[in-house]
Amino acid sequence: SRMRCSIVRRSSWMVHKWSKFKRWQEAVQANEEHRKERYRMQNYIKLPTGMYITPERPEHVAPKKDPADMSRQDQGAMPMETLTNNTQMRYIDHSVDNLRRFARYDHFQHLQYDQRSIPERLLFLGADLAAAHFFVHRGAAVKFVGDETWYRRDKNKNYSLPGRKVDGLYVEAIDASDSEIMFEGLDNLSGLSNLRLLRLSNCSHIDDWSMSRLSALVPQLELLDLSGCHALSHKGLMALTAMKSLKYLRLKGLDHIKDLGRSALLLEENLPEVKVLGVEYELHLEDAIAERKLLEHPSVVQDARGNAFAEDENGRLFYIAGSVNERPTVTDDDHPIVTSTVIREIPAMSDEEFEELNVLSKGKLRHLLVGSPSGYEWTKETETILAHQAMLKLKDGIPVDEKMLPAKDRKIHLTPLEDRIREEKEKLLGFERPNVLEEPVRPLKRLSE
Repeated sequence: SRMRCSIVRRSSWMVHKWSKFKRWQEAVQANEEHRKERYRMQNYIKLPTGMYITPERPEHVAPKKDPADMSRQDQGAMPMETLTNNTQMRYIDHSVDNLRRFARYDHFQHLQYDQRSIPERLLFLGADLAAAHFFVHRGAAVKFVGDETWYRRDKNKNYSLPGRKVDGLYVEAIDASDSEIMFEGLDNLSGLSNLRLLRLSNCSHIDDWSMSRLSALVPQLELLDLSGCHALSHKGLMALTAMKSLKYLRLKGLDHIKDLGRSALLLEENLPEVKVLGVEYELHLEDAIAERKLLEHPSVVQDARGNAFAEDENGRLFYIAGSVNERPTVTDDDHPIVTSTVIREIPAMSDEEFEELNVLSKGKLRHLLVGSPSGYEWTKETETILAHQAMLKLKDGIPVDEKMLPAKDRKIHLTPLEDRIREEKEKLLGFERPNVLEEPVRPLKRLSE
């Protein structure tokens, strides 16, 4: 076992070096060659007293080989491993960003292995106590039925939980906020029939697959907090329709989800007892009205897949909305990278119509024209690019189209369009602003601890 560990071990400081594995037969052969060489060295000149004299070089007593049978080591050439490492160093990116990316992926792989469900732990501790040990060890807090104490680890990462199965000990609530719980770790929730509350707010690894798994493991859940889980989409939220016992669902800070308000309404329709918290329906209603007005615009056409295009007077199409993959090119800090600033041909339409389509598409029309690699609305970066290009063109005496000027220099302001959206929203609401759902009285004490 120790020999095998020493064989497969790799140097941690050599980032470019791939892990190496040797068969045990090669280790036995190397050991045998070393024994033979040691025997030849000790029998080179043997004295009557039992002492011996070794040669100046081991090659002097080594058996002679034909040139065709000589290895690179026998020839005194540079080892092939060194040449391979040098080649890998030339073609592998060793920048700080790539090293940080490699460390993040290595940590992600460690989490996948570390959060797997261990049958031995479940056998010796039972489902509830095994889940308590798993979550508390990873920074979460756990509450048991009939006990008002929240068990968590202290500043030295020590905690006190029973080390053997205890009858009548059931987990009632788990607060895993700001932890690194992921899809593999949710398997440890299996068998928790008394779990009523689960908080997963600000968990960066909770995604749509986790929601489908969660619905199958704990369908009796009553309170669920998914605030700040930016890996979620509306598809993951729809998987919660299988949780018929759900009463409170918190979705604060999920404005990145398209049609969040519509998804929340569908959940409330399919789950009559549920109350969705943290969703600003008024803002999502404005987005729905703007999207409908965009699709009803006479210059907008749709294809069979539901993608919307703005058609100019010359019949050219400009993508402004739909299901096209718009994954942005970003840095490690999620800042956009503009790979090209070559402006496409400007649509042949009036400035008023162009500005109206740009407002209804949330700035996507002008954003795509500046050459950005995605269709996401990055208002600040777009305006910076437009201002810089306008300055360079004016400096060189090149006229700038009114449509491609920054917002502060454009003379067209479509306030009436925003007023029409607001008037239609108030008409749909009956001229009454909806009351924002307040946080319910938490049925579990010391939930914020």
